[in-house]
Amino acid sequence: MSSTGVIMKRRTVSISIAFVLILFLVIKPAVFSAGEIRIVTGLDGRKIEIPSVPKRIACFYYPAYDKIVMLSKGSRIALMPEKASPWAYKFYPELKGIPTVSFNTIPDVERLLKLKVDLVVYPKGHVNIEKVSQAGIAAVCPFNDRFVPSTLAEYTAEFRKQVLFFGEILGPDARIRAEKYCKYLDGITARISAITSKIPEADKPKVYYGKMSDLYSTQGNNTIMRWYTELAGGVYLPKQLRKYFAQVNMEKIIAWDPDIILLGMIGSFDTPTNDPGLNILRAGKSGKVYRIPAGIFYWDMTSCETALLPLFLGKKFHPALFKDWDIIQEMQRFYTEIYGINLTKGDAQRIMNGLPPF
Repeated sequence: MSSTGVIMKRRTVSISIAFVLILFLVIKPAVFSAGEIRIVTGLDGRKIEIPSVPKRIACFYYPAYDKIVMLSKGSRIALMPEKASPWAYKFYPELKGIPTVSFNTIPDVERLLKLKVDLVVYPKGHVNIEKVSQAGIAAVCPFNDRFVPSTLAEYTAEFRKQVLFFGEILGPDARIRAEKYCKYLDGITARISAITSKIPEADKPKVYYGKMSDLYSTQGNNTIMRWYTELAGGVYLPKQLRKYFAQVNMEKIIAWDPDIILLGMIGSFDTPTNDPGLNILRAGKSGKVYRIPAGIFYWDMTSCETALLPLFLGKKFHPALFKDWDIIQEMQRFYTEIYGINLTKGDAQRIMNGLPPF
């Protein structure tokens, strides 16, 4: 072979090696260096290698960001599903400017790499998650997608597992905070149950849950709204619906004839309660239509603040039984102990009324 041919061959080999090295550096996150990974078991049963200390987390699971800020800090979030709530931006200004992605979007691997994501949190049933793993990015599911709770106790146990799992993936300090949260959740649940477990069935109000943005969109059987309505001493009318997120019509609501109507706030801050259908219902005529509180996340959507929901409902369903339990003081205690937030009485009242910050 001529000297020119040898030189050309060496150049070709050098260029090929350089290309491979560049590709590796782009695709393989630096956090996956030797000694900087650990193995966790997701709640879907999969064992996954994750960074020892994830620093750039992409959340494709909507209620993930509230758990991350509660257990750690918002600066570890690299991508969020849709925008955070106004209260989340107030209490965690580091969330401002974080890019968002649609909840049901297929993960865009190229975008994740550009954002230097080192951990993806995805909901059960999410498609194409294998592409994320193939690109060298860890991906975990904080759900057991084969388990559907059929009692409040089963729901609570599964929710505790989710919170503790976030504590595990976020690190030792987060694990301690997760355990503290679970202790609070157990305590307030037991205290409320001690009050409502003695209420005769005939004294429990019939309750319908819809949304501020859509009165006919509800949660059916085996849902957080069913469990917490019943814990608070109410009869949950949509429990006969099999789907988690279900649709009904006005004829159905009229037939149910609810004593109380609850309206979820997701995406509806500053929306007036003016659905004309409410005026023909008993609950609407008697002024017993209530917004579900919304703070860092929405209290009716398995957020960490959901621990306070049964108390809010109990005070609406059975005010005489809960008259000595000040919910504003309880909220201030909760936000201080769990989030490290000094919540004013004014802010607590606005959160409880489903209103944004001033």
